[in-house]
Amino acid sequence: MEAGVKPIELGVGRQLLFDDHLIATSALERVFHQPKVHPATPVLKPETPIEMNGGYCPVACTFQDGVFFDPEDQLFKMTYHAGWFASTALATSKDGIRWDRPVLDVDGVTNRILPIGYPRMRDGAGFWLDTFAKDRSERFKMMVYYRHGSHPSMPYTDYDFDGVKEQYAEVYTSPDAIHWTQRGRTGECGDNSNFYFNPFDGRWYYSLRVHADRGRQRSYVAHADFVEGRAWAREDRKNLVVPDEFDHANPSGELPSEIYNFDAVAYEGVMLGIYGMFRGPQNPDSFYRGLPKITDLEIGFSRDGLDWIRPNRGKPFLAPSQRPGQWDRGYLHATGGVCLVVGDELYFYVSGFSGHSPMLGTHAYAGGSVGLVTLRRDGFVSLHAKDAGEMTTKPLVFSGGHFFVNADCAAGRLRVAVLDEEGRAISGYGEEDCRPVTVDKVTQSVTWKAGDLTDFAGRPLRFRFFLENAHLYSFWVSRSAAGQSGGYLAAGGPGYSGVIDE
Repeated sequence: MEAGVKPIELGVGRQLLFDDHLIATSALERVFHQPKVHPATPVLKPETPIEMNGGYCPVACTFQDGVFFDPEDQLFKMTYHAGWFASTALATSKDGIRWDRPVLDVDGVTNRILPIGYPRMRDGAGFWLDTFAKDRSERFKMMVYYRHGSHPSMPYTDYDFDGVKEQYAEVYTSPDAIHWTQRGRTGECGDNSNFYFNPFDGRWYYSLRVHADRGRQRSYVAHADFVEGRAWAREDRKNLVVPDEFDHANPSGELPSEIYNFDAVAYEGVMLGIYGMFRGPQNPDSFYRGLPKITDLEIGFSRDGLDWIRPNRGKPFLAPSQRPGQWDRGYLHATGGVCLVVGDELYFYVSGFSGHSPMLGTHAYAGGSVGLVTLRRDGFVSLHAKDAGEMTTKPLVFSGGHFFVNADCAAGRLRVAVLDEEGRAISGYGEEDCRPVTVDKVTQSVTWKAGDLTDFAGRPLRFRFFLENAHLYSFWVSRSAAGQSGGYLAAGGPGYSGVIDE
């Protein structure tokens, strides 16, 4: 083994291949993949009176908010923005595609879960299903940023853009996502602030919009208790994700880019983040033009929740169409919880704005709907060999004994050799001893003539992957022959009892 190289503990979860953290040498191409728009999109659009906003700014979309799968009643649950700067409502679904608006006893008429009342106007929000909650009254958590001003359908001269950069949000808890208890006001923050949970350090992260020299960026405050953590002071906020020279040099926008939003969730063995990247125009121009701002979405990853990397920077994971009349003309927003695991796919709920206003013709904040985009499970990045190539890992230590890959080898094959920490082949576990993988599956076992890896648990090993016309998306060592990874499942999904693959 090379001097100074220590074995890496694999820990929980499928091992994603977005960087070289586990890789010693590789002749494979790293390929970044983009999601596909589901044909049912938009899966939620303005239809009801509270969503139509009197015809001025119809909105039925997640403005961050959140989408989670609740294993207790087997329902997808979505909080969303119903009518621009107006209601917070709840929608539910059995399949994540067809959504219902249940009439709730909050007002007995609509699916609102919080009251409205101008001039106190609802802006961005956060929503979370806390499957680890010890107190059932706090099983659901929510944060809503409120601004104070007149209705945004009025002329620009009656709409305060600049006086709301540092206000406050309020936090709520609920046992059922319907009946909410207000738990207090937060410290100062900007609009579109939200929150998420990091199970790797057991803390709630308030992802806070701040305005700095480079424009919009994110700071954070972290606390083990969601409610207690809300009462931060301005000096408690620390930088989380900040735009830099690379962002500002991005030629795709008319203005230097800013970090408009940031959402994160635990996915397998890492934190998965989505950056909302602002490309312009700024608020007054967007308002005067009557067109949505341009924001696209980039993917990031972190192993500790604080140091984030965007391995495909400047190339959006998802970009707005910028086409008149389309649900996603502009102003894309990711959703709290980020994604769900549904069968072999990841479901991402993304809000977009068409800019269409029945009363005004066009409006920057009209026509908000929810789209569904899907991606192969673990499908953010693959290592690919068009003809033939190989990759060798660093020394790895693991528990369990069953080796699995997520790979597309339908037009080729994949084999794996097991090596000791010095890189020497182990008898019975060589390339020729491996039964070739020749299928396209997100959970596929790899076996050798000599048996499984049970006897090697706790011992540093390397793995050498041989690919021929194949894509490798992830690999892991499981305690189970069924392939459960023990990793995190983002916002959950059907078939799971919570947010851990166990």
